[in-house]
Amino acid sequence: MREEPAAPAMNAGQRALEKIRRERAEQKNAELQRAREVLQQDKQVQQAAAAIPEKVAQRMGKRMIPFVGIPLFLSMGVFVGFWYMATYRYMSFEPSLVAASTILILVLGLLGITYSVMSTSWDPDREGSLLGTDEFSRNVDNIKEGLTRSRDNAVLRDKLASDREMQLALSKMDQEESKKKKNISLESKLNDELE
Repeated sequence: MREEPAAPAMNAGQRALEKIRRERAEQKNAELQRAREVLQQDKQVQQAAAAIPEKVAQRMGKRMIPFVGIPLFLSMGVFVGFWYMATYRYMSFEPSLVAASTILILVLGLLGITYSVMSTSWDPDREGSLLGTDEFSRNVDNIKEGLTRSRDNAVLRDKLASDREMQLALSKMDQEESKKKKNISLESKLNDELE
């Protein structure tokens, strides 16, 4: 038998170059995996419509009653109060004061809508606290995380659309995976027949 010659020992520069090549290959593979996951998520989103669970929607509605209802009725009460004072008490008010007072309270109502949605537990199985301060911070963090993920996914989609090499690598990866699945299914069929 012939012995194969031993591979020559690598010097420090060759080892560093090999390390860099390996790291780049790992980065490329990780990027391809992320691109693949984004494409799979896109398919899932297209197939299923996103909806707020019924329990969560009911919770949001219950929270809106005090956070929106009170400012709304208060603004109407302030307006009626100004009208009453002007009509029956013969007091005069600047129209800008009346408008500013009612609009300010209506703005509080708009903030109440936002807070009532954001302070509701978005988990259907978890009720949440009375004021919802913990849920508010958790939901704000979820939104920040989602926006960051969306931005990263958009960059990846743009890169995928413009990078032909990446598209080819993804299709090659899909083909290899389908071959593996076929081999596994063929192997399981053979095992089933042998048993």
